[in-house]
Amino acid sequence: MDVRLNRELKAYCADFAPVRQIIRDLGAVFVEVKEQVDCYYHLPLGSSDEGNRRLKLRVEKGKGELIYYCERQESNARTSRFQLWETNDLGVGEVLERALGTRAVVRKRRELWEKDNAIFNLDAVEEIGQIFEVEVRQKDGYDIDSQVREYRCLFEPYLGGYILGSNEDLIVASGYKLPQPGERIANLSGGSDTR
Repeated sequence: MDVRLNRELKAYCADFAPVRQIIRDLGAVFVEVKEQVDCYYHLPLGSSDEGNRRLKLRVEKGKGELIYYCERQESNARTSRFQLWETNDLGVGEVLERALGTRAVVRKRRELWEKDNAIFNLDAVEEIGQIFEVEVRQKDGYDIDSQVREYRCLFEPYLGGYILGSNEDLIVASGYKLPQPGERIANLSGGSDTR
């Protein structure tokens, strides 16, 4: 499994309309709107050199993607090194829940746009609100630090506070109560909310 790297900007956004217009003006292409459920699991402490380690099972359209990543906050942007593993067997979530325990469940509606090596996410996150995120993926021929600076300048007038960390941290800090273990796994594919 290869390790990928990206730099991210993430901030609250009360109004997506001006942000969406900038995205269009940049020549980004609308990809889709999708419903996602991310189930984050407890991990043992790792080395401080790795940064924050996270493991989540993302479920959309009945399919799963296991994502392991290490992240660090650097210069108002987050750097993530991550690995992906796709699965059609959502039973892996039950195994992870029993082995590690679930830390948070994040449900969101994501509007996705792409331009070259950049992904623009306009997210409506349950319990949290609207979040705008730019992911700039490392790719030959692109200076991702320069891209992050450019996107920050373009979007900053339309954003609220920057977010340090992940949606997992926001959900935990909100005091959100997890559903019971059996209900959690049964509802990962977007079924009724069990809160």
